[in-house]
Amino acid sequence: MRVLQGYKSRKYLLRILLSVSFIMVIVLFLSSAVVHYSAEKRVIQMQKDSNRKVMSQINHNVTFMQEIIKNTILSLYNDELIFAPITANQAYDDIDIINSVRLLNKELDSSSFLHSILVYNGRQDKAYAVGSMADQMKDDFMVPKIVELLKREEKLPQMQLLPMNFSGKANAVDVFSLVIYETFRERNHGESAIVVNVKPEWIFDNLKVVNDLAVPGVSELFIMDDAGTIINSGGGETLPKLDGLADALRKDQTRSGSSFGVFTRSFDGSDKYMVSYMEMGVGNWKVISVQPYNAVLGGIYKMRITSVYVIVFFVLLAIALSFLISHKLYKPIEAMLRRIREQAGGVITEGVNRGKDELTYVTNVYSDLAKKLDVATNEQDKQRNIVRNYHLRSIITSSESYGGEDFRNCIAHNGLRIAPEGPYLLVLLKIDRYTAYLARTSDGERKLHAFAVSNIAEEILAPSRYRCETADMRSDHLVMLVSADRLPEDDGEELLLLIGKIQDIVEQYYKLSLTATTSEWMDHHKRITEQYGLAQQGAMYKLVFGCKSIITPAKVKPNLSGGEMSFPPEHEKKLIEAIRTNDLETMQSSVEGMVDRLAACHYDHILHGILHLVDLIKTTLREMNQNRVVSIPLDLGALSRQVLEQETLLEVKELLLRVCGELHEKMRNSEQDKNAVLIDAIKEIVDANYSDMNISLQGIASTLRMTPAYVGRIFKMSELVSVAEYINEVRLRHARDFLETKSFTIKEIMELVGYLNESTFFKLFKKRYGVTPKEYRLKRNIG
Repeated sequence: MRVLQGYKSRKYLLRILLSVSFIMVIVLFLSSAVVHYSAEKRVIQMQKDSNRKVMSQINHNVTFMQEIIKNTILSLYNDELIFAPITANQAYDDIDIINSVRLLNKELDSSSFLHSILVYNGRQDKAYAVGSMADQMKDDFMVPKIVELLKREEKLPQMQLLPMNFSGKANAVDVFSLVIYETFRERNHGESAIVVNVKPEWIFDNLKVVNDLAVPGVSELFIMDDAGTIINSGGGETLPKLDGLADALRKDQTRSGSSFGVFTRSFDGSDKYMVSYMEMGVGNWKVISVQPYNAVLGGIYKMRITSVYVIVFFVLLAIALSFLISHKLYKPIEAMLRRIREQAGGVITEGVNRGKDELTYVTNVYSDLAKKLDVATNEQDKQRNIVRNYHLRSIITSSESYGGEDFRNCIAHNGLRIAPEGPYLLVLLKIDRYTAYLARTSDGERKLHAFAVSNIAEEILAPSRYRCETADMRSDHLVMLVSADRLPEDDGEELLLLIGKIQDIVEQYYKLSLTATTSEWMDHHKRITEQYGLAQQGAMYKLVFGCKSIITPAKVKPNLSGGEMSFPPEHEKKLIEAIRTNDLETMQSSVEGMVDRLAACHYDHILHGILHLVDLIKTTLREMNQNRVVSIPLDLGALSRQVLEQETLLEVKELLLRVCGELHEKMRNSEQDKNAVLIDAIKEIVDANYSDMNISLQGIASTLRMTPAYVGRIFKMSELVSVAEYINEVRLRHARDFLETKSFTIKEIMELVGYLNESTFFKLFKKRYGVTPKEYRLKRNIG
């Protein structure tokens, strides 16, 4: 019990023991399976090769025998002393017939495998036989049947061995016959023939000898003709039921396309058999060997039983060895557990999960220690990085406070990768669209991005002659402090290419766009803070050069030296007029031209120019609304703030162009609304005053306090008729209604609708309705 309890407590030892035992058993099992599989395949292949050799020999023997018989029958056919007398039309002397029969007997006696010879005279319908059927020719049952076959119009196959079964036994053969007719025509018309019969024992004994050499007593070797009929001696004691053998042979031969083949098959649910076959050169015969599968592999099965005993023995031996090996392997684990318990005590192992075994417990102890160590290391690294970043920012923002020795000590103490003696250059990396960046990222993500940019900058510059340290300034930018062994001779072109590569990699992996601004090269560390301030000023010109640009002092020098800027009065006047006339194309071209002029100015002047342009648009719109009945519904109150939020002049330009488009659309809609109100007012005035003979375009325009030309143009544009034509339309419509509903005279109606001249009234009415007023009233009364 103590032994079992000890193994139960030492779970890892138990796992080792079971694992080793299991591996040994699996190895033994797999090895045995591989050996048996290989041996079985090898035995089957050897049997195939043996069957091929045996069948090839049988094929050779039968083919050779057929050739001998062919030669024999051809010699009889060509011998005039034998064939001519007994196949002639007229009767020969008996002595000639006897002599021919004697020669036939002589030929028969010379061959041990011949059974008999039969000569049939088709002209006289007589048969002459020698051999086994000669003495009892009249009573022999084979002679009439052979003669009957020879008389048929369809000839028997000539010069081929034909199995003859006259006894009626299944699969039996009485003789093998070879026939030759008098001619080789296809049809038989009373022709004579010679039939040579071969003893079947000659072939079957040959097959039996070969079969006994293969697997005696349990296998069968036989012949199958082209029709699928099995040919043997008629006994077939060992022949199994072979239903479906012919179909199986055809399928396998079609699949393999070879004259020799081997396959396995079970017949009528019996045991599995190994079937070998070969095409023979005689009468499309096949020689077939059917062998029980178990008999072929009998030795393999015996070996399998033996191997089972061997495996059992080795399994027991493996279990014993497993105990020894497991204890050897467990000793280091046991020693390690003892040291952990003795030295660590409860301080380290307190609260540690013991796990499913000893090794898991050790792993948990190690993991717990590693986590504590990792926390301590991370905290230490964090403090070191905070101190390091503090000193780096201190150098950038207050380099004047560092003496030469203090500066060198600071570099050495904090491990800064910069040259103590310079020269130096600052690269300010400003995050584009910083407000949106703050909104979509957390503080942790921003720290991660700063760390990533620092590492990428260090790796990109490492292969070059430049060294750098990157400081997170805790705002919208980072600062790279770059140093070199000497001032660059290419004006820093190599460094600018490397900075561009840093920008591309950061954007590719972190989707973060950076605009870089470089300072001038400095030969002393005390100028670092001064150049940092100038770099910040240069970074403001991202407004001109765009996001993800590289801004150098040489690029911003023209802007810094530029004087005050003001837009030409004619440009401002052109923009104002374009807004008033709602000319979108002129508005946009004016805005583009004025914004483009700002690109060469000082940053302060650029901001002043942008705000002045915005104020110009807003003032013009405000003045237009003061003089309009209906104000343009466009609020530009936040436009000043919006343009200042843009980071580049291109974005400012796009914003102002959108404002121009919105202004154009609002003014066009307002103009359409205003025109609709004007048209409605004109129609109301005409409908109310059509009876006034003095109503006209001038009067209506005066009432509306507008010019007649403007009123007439707007009305004609909307209604496609002039105001005068509309007045006549209204008057004639009312005149028609009066003619239909009132009993006034035509003159009274004319005066009621505002016409003074009767001729004019009649002319206009007829033009409108095709008849005069009198005719119209008459037709209405008649209708």
